[in-house]
Amino acid sequence: MSERVRYLTATLALAVIALGYFLVQEQAVRPGPRLGPRPAAALPAAPQPLPTARMFLDRGDDLALTQGQKARLEALDRQWEAESAGLDAAVRQEQEAFARFMQEAETRGKTNMQEIQGRSAGLRDLSATLRARRQHHAEAAVDVLTEKQRQMLSRPEASTRHGGA
Repeated sequence: MSERVRYLTATLALAVIALGYFLVQEQAVRPGPRLGPRPAAALPAAPQPLPTARMFLDRGDDLALTQGQKARLEALDRQWEAESAGLDAAVRQEQEAFARFMQEAETRGKTNMQEIQGRSAGLRDLSATLRARRQHHAEAAVDVLTEKQRQMLSRPEASTRHGGA
């Protein structure tokens, strides 16, 4: 094979490679399908907060609470305030510690999932304890009410009516 044919073959091969490269690059630049904003109806509604003894005491007139019910709800409220204050403070401390860890990990530029899960375990446990204690408190507060008072709470107009007419 002559030198001229080899140069022509090499030039053609390089031209094909360059053309293929540019065609592949054009395909990568092509934008994908655009996703529009999610419709608001598709988002799940936020769950209703669990009731507390304080919520029932604040609605004492609407619920026609007896003196005995008020006394039991006030005791539950004091107990919940003392218990939740300590748990809330512990959750905040764990959140701050985890946030510091994540900031340091971001600064370092690397961390792994196991380390993140290990560092967040305390926060998960405290949050679960707080949820369980709140559930227990809500059940105890609801147990103070009569069946008629519970039905009053479950009616939509009872939860949306606030003072006035």
